[in-house]
Amino acid sequence: MKYKKLIFDLDNTILDFEDTEEKALKKIINTYKLPYTTETIQSYKEITHDLWRKLEQGKITREKLFASRFFLFLEKFGIEVDGKKVDHLYRTALSEGFLMMEHAHEVLTVLKKSGYKLYAGTNGVAQTQRQRLKGAELNHFFENIFISEEIGVEKPDPQFFNYIFETLNSYNNEEYLMIGDSLTSDIKGAKNAGIDSVWYNFDRLEKNPKAVQSTYTITNLLELLPLFGLEKI
Repeated sequence: MKYKKLIFDLDNTILDFEDTEEKALKKIINTYKLPYTTETIQSYKEITHDLWRKLEQGKITREKLFASRFFLFLEKFGIEVDGKKVDHLYRTALSEGFLMMEHAHEVLTVLKKSGYKLYAGTNGVAQTQRQRLKGAELNHFFENIFISEEIGVEKPDPQFFNYIFETLNSYNNEEYLMIGDSLTSDIKGAKNAGIDSVWYNFDRLEKNPKAVQSTYTITNLLELLPLFGLEKI
């Protein structure tokens, strides 16, 4: 296959962010003695997802997102807080989330042994993501780790990918493949940068016909291997 450099998103692609988020959010909910219910969790997710979309679209800054999400969430329950301080507690808890997505370790092992160059490309917080990769013992798989906070732009901005091309001093778009779970950041970002992509649709969601199209779609990470003519361990 023509691809030589594989860029992996981290959250919900390699690392199980949903599990990590649930545990970290539970700590915040318990701290403020809120009801730990589906409605409470959904309330937070709606707020944070909206803020992340605005960040991807360049409508707000990272600082605004981190200062706002828990302020807005707890305000719904009549609790006024310093959003930055609560967010710090939350991100500290996130840093302790080392659970991997199913088959992630196996797939990374096979690809690495087969000679592919693997890179991480994430919109996460640098300190949090690096600590999670270290805790999950995944650093050795990646040639380099690219994090939006350190680069200064978020996926899907093409400048995120241009930074990778420049850092690697490699500008052949046909050699790159982006693998990620988000249509709005990973897949759209790859399209904006002119490289192919794999949408990891682990939740088996029905794609909106108007959504950006990926080059490939998988529902299980093991499905990546046949794309390269490889077999699982």
